Amino acid sequence: MSRHTFIPTLALIGGIGSGKSAVANKVKSLRPALVIDADRIGHEVLELPDIQEKIREQFGSVVFNARGEISRSELARLVFGESKQHQKSLKQLESIVHPVIHRRLEQEIQAARSLNQVDVILVDAAVIIEAGWRELCDQIVYIDCPFEQRLKRVTENRGWSETELINREKHQLPLSEKRNLANGVIHNGQDLKSAGLELSKFIDSILNQKMTD
Repeated sequence: MSRHTFIPTLALIGGIGSGKSAVANKVKSLRPALVIDADRIGHEVLELPDIQEKIREQFGSVVFNARGEISRSELARLVFGESKQHQKSLKQLESIVHPVIHRRLEQEIQAARSLNQVDVILVDAAVIIEAGWRELCDQIVYIDCPFEQRLKRVTENRGWSETELINREKHQLPLSEKRNLANGVIHNGQDLKSAGLELSKFIDSILNQKMTD
């Protein structure tokens, strides 16, 4: 079914645990939207034989479990931390996986545009700015959420401590910078439904603007 000839691609950014995925999926329940989850793509990339081979060469067998699969927790232990070695390891990992994730994101966006069955593409990619993938998206939306609420989410959903959350976030741009880079800010501190409606209205404003251009 043909809809808009212009299908905007929005990058959703924000702090870890800000509820980017939940807000994106709420919008999907309100309108014809495609949500592209970069974390899912990242998981899939780690299952590719050539990527696994490069990771084994770089980090050794210690990051593989007994079934020969990459242990993401073991990999995280090597790349997230304060030391120079942690920083070096993270850069090495990113040099292996980021080009493939970027290519997959590009392919999924192009496929959605050619099908022309949605009126917006939402890219949920935590490090889209840091990785240099900003050009994939038309606009950036910052999902704002208080630290206490984000900590509660990652504690319940991921089993992280406050220290783990703070350490992981140190490897991303400061939240104030992310917010300043955004074209719009959506508040997700209280009610998910309100956040979804707020983002949906923001999408309407982009589409309406394009129609009057």
